[in-house]
Amino acid sequence: MQPDELFKAAQARAASLSLPRAQEAQEQLRAQALALFSKIPEPPVYHRVEDPARKAAEALLPELEQLLALALALGRAGARMESTERILAALTAHGEALCHTESGRLLQAEEAWRRALELERLAHPTRSLGVKETSVPPVYDRGTGASRFDPKNESVAQVKLLCPNTGCKRINDYGYVPGPGTHPYVCPACKTPFLAYFGELRGLEVEVRRASKRYFFTVDEVRGAGSSRIEFEEASGEEFPVARRDLLVFLYTEARELKAVVNLTNNRLMWISPASSCFVVTAAFGEGAPELVAFREFRDEVLRRHVLGQEFIRAYYRHGPGVARWVVERPRVRRGVRTVLTQVHRVLSKTRSGRT
Repeated sequence: MQPDELFKAAQARAASLSLPRAQEAQEQLRAQALALFSKIPEPPVYHRVEDPARKAAEALLPELEQLLALALALGRAGARMESTERILAALTAHGEALCHTESGRLLQAEEAWRRALELERLAHPTRSLGVKETSVPPVYDRGTGASRFDPKNESVAQVKLLCPNTGCKRINDYGYVPGPGTHPYVCPACKTPFLAYFGELRGLEVEVRRASKRYFFTVDEVRGAGSSRIEFEEASGEEFPVARRDLLVFLYTEARELKAVVNLTNNRLMWISPASSCFVVTAAFGEGAPELVAFREFRDEVLRRHVLGQEFIRAYYRHGPGVARWVVERPRVRRGVRTVLTQVHRVLSKTRSGRT
């Protein structure tokens, strides 16, 4: 197959695609493209019978054509962003390389493949933070007088993190020296310490439960040899788009309570709302109050079944902790809120008994 044939087929397929939700399509393109890149073989250096690289290239071409069509359709819909443009460029170069590999044009395949690797790196900007140095410098450089064994400072990357401490959540720039382990920081706004664990995503499993989701992240240490498995339950219903090799940051308080996960690759954030959270009702009645049962049941049995209810839950988990603190700090307001919620509880209890 010639590259022009592949691109024409992708353009024809793109013309028939409909993308009602462009943001979801962009995240789908990103995740699937990064997964495809990890499967693309290095072109062979010489011809041989029944070459497995040529067979692998032939098998991957339909998947690449499908992703090319999706990227082109995003552009046709006016929804293409800079990140999507970079993915399209990498897909185009990889498509050219696969076509040449499949047809045995090894010199052209090698050139296109090397160009694709560079475009692939640009399409995944945070990936370079975790990559170890691949070229070994000379023992002694006569031109500069530098030696491989001279001490040198680690390069410091600037990353945007938010403070996970209650009542702050300010976003600031922090210095990050890529390496394994947990990194301690102090928020310049509230002067409170917090911890950040950086890792590259290897795999994610999501277990959907009745009122929450349980996440199982497997992440590789940055510039390390180990890996970690991080799991937690989350009840806000927020989506958290990720792809393999994304650079994630798990943010903890100084007491090692996990509060948020940030995807530095696509700048998406997930605040972790425990499944049992019912902030304002807890502030009014107290932790463990029997009234909590009816409100949580209403959340799970009624609100979660409707789009508007799900939006309300997301907003509540986003702003509820702050409202609850405000209520607790004002006894008169707390009494008023308790009075109103008592009336609501009576209605919910009657509705519940009517259902049973």
